[in-house]
Amino acid sequence: MLRFSGSISWRLGIRAIIRKQSTTNAAAVKTDKIEDTKNVQGKIPIAETFKDTSGLVAAAFAHLNSESEITTTKKPSPKSAKISRHQQLENQISKAADVNSLLLVAENPVVSRRHALKMVSILSEWSSTNKVNLNEFEKDPRFLKLCRILARTSTTHAMSSLTMAEDLSTVLGITGDDEAARLISNLTLSQMIKVMKALQQKGRRSTPLLRALSHNITSQAEVIDLKKSADLLFSMASLNFPDPLLLDRICNDVIDSLPKNEDKPAVVNSIIVSLGLMKYRHEPALSAITEWMMDHSSVCRTSDVASAVVTLATLNYVPPGSEALFEMARSLKEEEVVKPSTWLDLVFSLLILDKADHHHLVSTLRPEFIDKLLTTGDIPIPCRRKLMMIDAYIQLTRQSSVLLPDDVREGVPLVYNKEKALFIHAVLETFRSLVSSTNFLKKDCNSNMGFLYDAEFAVDAKCHPVPLDKAAGDKSVYRIAVMALDYHDMSRRTIAPLGTSELGARLLRLKGYRVIQIHYTDFDPKDKLVTRVQYIEKLLKEAVNNKNN
Repeated sequence: MLRFSGSISWRLGIRAIIRKQSTTNAAAVKTDKIEDTKNVQGKIPIAETFKDTSGLVAAAFAHLNSESEITTTKKPSPKSAKISRHQQLENQISKAADVNSLLLVAENPVVSRRHALKMVSILSEWSSTNKVNLNEFEKDPRFLKLCRILARTSTTHAMSSLTMAEDLSTVLGITGDDEAARLISNLTLSQMIKVMKALQQKGRRSTPLLRALSHNITSQAEVIDLKKSADLLFSMASLNFPDPLLLDRICNDVIDSLPKNEDKPAVVNSIIVSLGLMKYRHEPALSAITEWMMDHSSVCRTSDVASAVVTLATLNYVPPGSEALFEMARSLKEEEVVKPSTWLDLVFSLLILDKADHHHLVSTLRPEFIDKLLTTGDIPIPCRRKLMMIDAYIQLTRQSSVLLPDDVREGVPLVYNKEKALFIHAVLETFRSLVSSTNFLKKDCNSNMGFLYDAEFAVDAKCHPVPLDKAAGDKSVYRIAVMALDYHDMSRRTIAPLGTSELGARLLRLKGYRVIQIHYTDFDPKDKLVTRVQYIEKLLKEAVNNKNN
């Protein structure tokens, strides 16, 4: 049996007494609470409780009703009222028919910078068209208020303040493109180019603004230097705005400015790249750029030479006396080119222009080069099509042990856009008048060389149709391949087939076809059927009689 000391026994006894007392008190408290509850329920009847509760609910609903009444009669917020006032100002400005009614709007205390710009631009237009005279409003306090809002300049510089560089952001930020276009004529050449660059950077293809810029830049007497020309061409290419008048003006100024450039190939490179992107075949400018690069070969970089060759191949144009440029291109090594795709573009371009050596072509089909293309992921479809055309050319001209892997050529989609599909449909509908049976005409032909051609049929020496199954192996029969070339397959200015289309026709000729190219400029689907048939018959006779086709 355990024994405890005296102090420990005393502590245990005290704890037992406390535990007993706390239990008794808790029971007493619980009993008191129950009795108190009974007493409260006995003192307050249930009916009175319900009555008081219903009164509270009624009061609450009455309060809600009063709030809803207040809400329905609540005045519009200052913000919404301000918005409505701005809308009213816009309507007043658009309805103003004279100077007084327009400047009457300026008396409103909420006139913003945008409103001021719109009103001053209208006054500027009226003044330029002699509808009003400047002296009628130049001293009007309301007009001076607009000037302070807009430009914070003196009265004498009020109208000219719109040409300040700080207002270019206002020109671009204005909601209405038509209002902004009115201000373009007041800008300098440098400022108009800044606006064009800003549109390109924002990706904003505003047709009214671009047309106003094009018109006013073209009419400038100041010569557009190479840097400004490069900026304009790049912006036009990015915004897909190949305005022919502005492009002609820029190209002519490029020809005049090139002799002054001695050591800046980058700006020349930018110009020729943009011309290629817009498919603009300005032969004098292309010849001048090519000549400049040959004369300044010591400062030209590898990328400059490659870009020039790619653009010339895109446009299928070989400038006179440009052999030195192609010698520079052929002397380049694969190791000198930064990206494998750039080397492929260069070799493919040399092939289009018939300037490629055999070792250039074979270098793009080697497994190690294919592996380089695969380092960034799957080979893009355009690159695979180029590889297929290079491989086809090698196999048709001289046999090679280096072949394009099957996994590169498989699964390459070959489809037309909607516009070209409609053009091809019109061409084939015309061919049915000449070759009606499906045994004589094959449509939507896959060349297995990276491109499609639109139809195939066979004729004898008198241009009479021959069934395709009987034409195989018969040397007295001419196999005809049809290629319909729409707007996207032709260059601008000097209208001619692009380099890729010409290479496709060359490959078909190497396979024994006579090729008919139908240009959208010569074949109009809206012409009478007789006219279209006569045009195709003419092309057919030329293809049969031309031994070089």
